[in-house]
Amino acid sequence: METVTITQNTIAICLACYNGAEYINEQLKSILEQTYTDWVLFVRDDASTDETAGIIERYASENSGKIVVVPNPGKENTGNAKQNFALILNYVKDNYSFNYFMFCDQDDYWLPEKIEKTMALMKETEKDATKPILVHTDLKVVDSELNELGDSFFKYRALKPDVKDLSHLLIQNNITGCTMMWNKALNDLVHLGDTNVAMHDWWLTLTACCFGEIACLKESTILYRQHANNSIGATKVNTIGFIFKRLFGGNYVKKTLVMSVDQAGSYLKYYKDSLSEEQTKLMKLYADLYHHNKFVRVGRVIKHKFLKQGFVQVVGELMYI
Repeated sequence: METVTITQNTIAICLACYNGAEYINEQLKSILEQTYTDWVLFVRDDASTDETAGIIERYASENSGKIVVVPNPGKENTGNAKQNFALILNYVKDNYSFNYFMFCDQDDYWLPEKIEKTMALMKETEKDATKPILVHTDLKVVDSELNELGDSFFKYRALKPDVKDLSHLLIQNNITGCTMMWNKALNDLVHLGDTNVAMHDWWLTLTACCFGEIACLKESTILYRQHANNSIGATKVNTIGFIFKRLFGGNYVKKTLVMSVDQAGSYLKYYKDSLSEEQTKLMKLYADLYHHNKFVRVGRVIKHKFLKQGFVQVVGELMYI
């Protein structure tokens, strides 16, 4: 375990990478150039077959105490980002004591004041350190060469960051993991080990919604790079292609709906003794959705507002629920 310096305000940044050699240099440089410098970056390579492992080892060697390579002695490939992030968080939890945490993707570019501005909102929101807090920001959508495609991810994806209620968040996450910062009180509640965790950031969003507070900085702090190998990309909403996919891509829409329902079932089991009566009721109603016929399902999602945040998305949801 590498020795690092940790203060009350040091942030553990978790970077999960896999075959990211093409872009990870730019990302690492953008973190090193942040105006806020009280952070430690933990990087885990998911058994890449390109030069990624060598790149992160070099950066760690040149920035000892600031960049830590999370061990992967068996060259284990988890196969997805959520499990890779889970392993990093577990490693940090087991070996260090931080009060703040962030996720980081390998192919983006952090604007210089991203951490500083995010931490300012955290401190403004966190009146009591025992209360779970999650803060997040907007993003600029860019192409592989960092040319701007959209100045706001919220607008690009027709997301409403002011939507924070459980009913809506059960069916659609509106918080992007690479913009998140959360405190220790929230991190102590996080459990990412279940196979039905749809995505790491979605699970954190639900946990902050149920037990704490969510705050949003409506300013883009990241260049969110879109390229051919994105694990999860940003398709522009309300384009012809998007509308076609949502209204006629039944298998894809159905798959994401089932995934969210399965996640709700697992969440309910794990947190059943901590949820409020109303939260438990909503979770059960949503987790039980596919035990009923189409007519009942549609009626339930409308009555309890298990609805997505864009018009086209809602129409697609109601068609394939």
